[in-house]
Amino acid sequence: MSMFSKLGDLKEMKNQAQAMQAMLAQEQITEEYKGITITMNGNQEILDIVLSDDAFNNKEELSNNLKTAFAGAIKKVQRLMASKLDGMM
Repeated sequence: MSMFSKLGDLKEMKNQAQAMQAMLAQEQITEEYKGITITMNGNQEILDIVLSDDAFNNKEELSNNLKTAFAGAIKKVQRLMASKLDGMM
């Protein structure tokens, strides 16, 4: 394999990665947990956070619930990314 064909392969991989990133940016997931709603896109960018009045009852509990909600949102995005990658192959 020549150096130029390897460069072509790298360019194709870069184009595929950019296409995947653009596609994931259009996807959204929402995670709701104990009065906390987090919306993220497929690139793990936070689009919205909503806290209900009940979420503020206890500062320590709020912190733990935020961690749990974010962890759940990230897992959902990772599953979304994996399913999109499977669909491309």
